[in-house]
Amino acid sequence: MDTLADIRAVLAAAGDRIERGAVRESPRQFMDDLWTRVYDPAPQDLQPYVWSRLADFSAQLGVMAELPPDRSPVRAPPQVFARR
Repeated sequence: MDTLADIRAVLAAAGDRIERGAVRESPRQFMDDLWTRVYDPAPQDLQPYVWSRLADFSAQLGVMAELPPDRSPVRAPPQVFARR
């Protein structure tokens, strides 16, 4: 994931799957895969955008509140989003 276009394409496809109810694996596994596939390799300047979209997806799938923190697919936000 080197470019914004690549990242947007993957996130658009993931968003479409969520909207259509076409997520076959568990929501937790789906989100873990997205974090690994999109967020981790994203350039640092694009990570806040990716984090925001993935947090929205996690909320849509209902996996934000039900998981213990050590298993949550929602990671701490990049420094840009940290409240001071």
